[in-house]
Amino acid sequence: MDIVFWAAIGGGAFLLLLAIAYFAPARATVVFDTTASTARADLRLFWGIGPVVSSRALPRTEASERLRFFDEPLRIGHALMTPGIADAVYVAVRDLFDSRPRLARLELGVNLGDPGRSRVVETAVQAAYAGAPAAIRDIIVISQCETPGAELRGRFELNASPARLSSIWSAFRNSRPAREFRRRLRSKPKPEKKPVREVRTS
Repeated sequence: MDIVFWAAIGGGAFLLLLAIAYFAPARATVVFDTTASTARADLRLFWGIGPVVSSRALPRTEASERLRFFDEPLRIGHALMTPGIADAVYVAVRDLFDSRPRLARLELGVNLGDPGRSRVVETAVQAAYAGAPAAIRDIIVISQCETPGAELRGRFELNASPARLSSIWSAFRNSRPAREFRRRLRSKPKPEKKPVREVRTS
């Protein structure tokens, strides 16, 4: 009977420790890079003094390889023009900034084979961040990459609980633009007969 009692106490203490680890702030590094198929969060638990755990959004076996479909200009261009995707990314970045990151960087490189299509993507990103605080606007870099397709890189170092990071990721992943982005990325678009019209802003 005593063994059962102490086993129950030990099990309860373990579950409590897991709950504290999930909701307590951790020293986190969030990294994503489509050129290396990397999207992960490395967390040192318990205010940065506990063990290190990693959470991956992509399988480890894909690491060091270019993310599939990002090197296909027509396919990734169609996906990047998903209505609202730039706004959904902005919401996620804004939520990360609520934790006052020590380091933040977000880079988008595009080379879609059509200046009009590339301009549409760049304009959508600029429009989404136009009203953002200067601290957020300053971390965004948009450029033309040498490799056909698109490249997305980012790094955030901050203090945030696993629960908070999971909430941000889930909200973005389950948003309508993100779901449509994934659908477009999986579907091979038909070649367009006419070039995409360039969007000009005054």
